[in-house]
Amino acid sequence: MTDNQKNRQPEGIPAGGQFAKTSHAPADVSLTEPGAPATASAIIAAGTYPVTLRFVDYDDKLTTEQMGMILEGRWNDAENDVDDRFSDSAYEESVTVARGDLETAVQEGRFDLEWDELDPDEQNEARYAVEERDDSDPVKDLLRNTPPQLMRTSLGSPAGRLSEARWASWHHLDDGGFEARKKVISDLLKESGVDLSAEGVAEAIEELIDNGPGDWHEGVQLDVIFYGDVADAVPVTRFDNDPDAGKEKVLEFAKPNILLIDKWNGSGHDVVIPAPLKRTLARPAEDGSETPQTGRAYLDDSAGGYSWDDVCGLVKSAYGKEGAPRATWA
Repeated sequence: MTDNQKNRQPEGIPAGGQFAKTSHAPADVSLTEPGAPATASAIIAAGTYPVTLRFVDYDDKLTTEQMGMILEGRWNDAENDVDDRFSDSAYEESVTVARGDLETAVQEGRFDLEWDELDPDEQNEARYAVEERDDSDPVKDLLRNTPPQLMRTSLGSPAGRLSEARWASWHHLDDGGFEARKKVISDLLKESGVDLSAEGVAEAIEELIDNGPGDWHEGVQLDVIFYGDVADAVPVTRFDNDPDAGKEKVLEFAKPNILLIDKWNGSGHDVVIPAPLKRTLARPAEDGSETPQTGRAYLDDSAGGYSWDDVCGLVKSAYGKEGAPRATWA
């Protein structure tokens, strides 16, 4: 970064990353209509080289909020948020490019006004012409730079499936409650394709009940927890013309990590289920309403209430060795 670029950095915003500047080669411009009156915007629009107004540094990544938007399939919201964060640096870079193009045009005798001699409207039109040549895609670059994340997708709330309300209390585990809980968890796993007869599955379910939350209520949920790339867990493609547009995202877990957690008080337990599990993510609702956690992936630390990492201080990568899903479009 040059001294001039450093001086253009907005006050209070760190250099590098989402707010970094970039530099460009000299302009190669010509009037689109020989003999037509030259304007600043025409000079800029005639430029043939692309510009990068939103430069993503190698160590920059998506924010927690941006990742949440993308995991919900809200690509436009994520793009708008990224653009807002770039607004100051992109504005200043567009002015720099426009100044350079006009200076070249003045030196070559193709234009007779310096940047500071333009009125505000002409300056804005020149900037807009620069923006039309912007080839940056910060969302794509930030997503590529974002490291794997600890994520979850919910199989549901088991308390509401109990046939008798009393079995939600740990006081009734010995008079039918344990077996009732075992059936509920078994049903939730079976609905996601788990073979309950596979070796070790019954024992894992019993371990969840023995060591999981004592009392069940609406804040207790059964989740798949995994460590992987955010891009693998997006429910829809970014663009309508993407090859997989219109398809559903399917997550297939060979040996899923299953978490039974009370997100209100943090109690919980996780086990490895030694049998495959499959989840199909729901497409976002057309009315913009939030997709329930049973239909999407979400960050562990954005689950609402206690995260599992809050409770245990996890080695997150341990949930990605055999627990990460194979993601496909179907």
